Amino acid sequence: MDYTSQNQKDKKKMLETIGIGGVDELFDVIPKDLRAEKLNVSGGKTEQELLNYFSRIASKNKVLASFRGGGIYDHYIPSLVGEVVGRSEFLTAYTPYQAEASQGTLQSIFEYQSLICALTGLDTSNASLYDGATATAEAALLALRASGKSKILIFQGLHPDYKQTLETYLENSQAEVVVLGGLENGGIEKDVLDKAVDGDTAAVIIQSPNYFGVIEDMPPLSAIVKSRNSLLIAVVNPLSLGVFQSPGEYNADIAVGEGQVLGSTMSVGGATFGFIAVKKALEWKMPGRIVGQTVDKDGNRGFVLTLQSREQHIRREKATSNICTSAALNALAGCVFLSGWGNDGFKNLAEVNISKARYAFNKIKSLEGFKAKFEDKVFFNEFVIETAKSVSKIQKTLLKNGFLGPLDLSSVNKNLKNCLLFCVTEQRTKAEIDRLVEILAKA
Repeated sequence: MDYTSQNQKDKKKMLETIGIGGVDELFDVIPKDLRAEKLNVSGGKTEQELLNYFSRIASKNKVLASFRGGGIYDHYIPSLVGEVVGRSEFLTAYTPYQAEASQGTLQSIFEYQSLICALTGLDTSNASLYDGATATAEAALLALRASGKSKILIFQGLHPDYKQTLETYLENSQAEVVVLGGLENGGIEKDVLDKAVDGDTAAVIIQSPNYFGVIEDMPPLSAIVKSRNSLLIAVVNPLSLGVFQSPGEYNADIAVGEGQVLGSTMSVGGATFGFIAVKKALEWKMPGRIVGQTVDKDGNRGFVLTLQSREQHIRREKATSNICTSAALNALAGCVFLSGWGNDGFKNLAEVNISKARYAFNKIKSLEGFKAKFEDKVFFNEFVIETAKSVSKIQKTLLKNGFLGPLDLSSVNKNLKNCLLFCVTEQRTKAEIDRLVEILAKA
């Protein structure tokens, strides 16, 4: 593709059209103290001079040990992942419009789908979605289509960004999103759910581990939902499924989640991928693409696009979604990540995450001025600690000592004032955890 730059006349016309006097005004919304210093590359520099210049700028960055989660997590990415996804046939490929001519792309998607089905315990997966938030919203749309009902129930333990995305998706529809309470104990109370599910409920969305790291007691919750002929949408952290029950085991109809923990970098929140898997009865109502396996006329293994129910391929009013891509490169990273670890390795990775988080939890809650918010709950990766100390002082002290501190939950829920959401993954060493505890004790 050719690159055609704009001349000064073009730039002036563009600025006049949008009603500003100069390019700098486009950045007025960014606070001055957050803006990077202006790059000094005028006058012409050699390659070596440029490299040295940018190296000096990059050296100002700090590498922090992260104890913050909230949806995006600091996990180790094996070099195998980068080696595979960096290959030109994957890195430069876009989308299989001439599908059967793109056997390599189709196979990678098929293998990904198969692994997601094995992980979630459900029958069919599509070729992935944008992220966990849009996957949750698409699952709700699927449930509304399949059930013919009009109400979606969610709990306060659902990730707030997922809730906001869901409400945006359904804003111009007749569907109703009902948010239920039950935050006091960190998880869902069965009697609250029992009273809430009625004949108009298309689906109940339950996240486990929830936003606060708590593992919900899914089998009895699932039984309540099914007794009312509603669908259960399980929002899961895929890494937790190395240890805890899969959605298929507690009879969920749809499983969705954020795939970042499976080999994608944090990258300030993206790009990642979302996954969705369903029971067989719902597969023809799924968004996006499904790749299938077949044989050619000579009996050789091959792959085909079995389903592509998006608006680019069929009449818009019949499309299940306007999702226009499958975040295939990140999904491939997830496929390589799962394949590389294998069953035993993946289970061990989940257990290490639980062990390190529990070690940090026990250390922190024993400190003066700190206590566990949800003491008796099982958790994965994340846990909530209530403190009598200054939250802002804790954050500043940790940052000064090279740590990205926990998430201040008062910004998420007014009932969680002075509460901190800590995250501990396999990346954090015992020495880092002990140092964190030492700083907290003195903060």
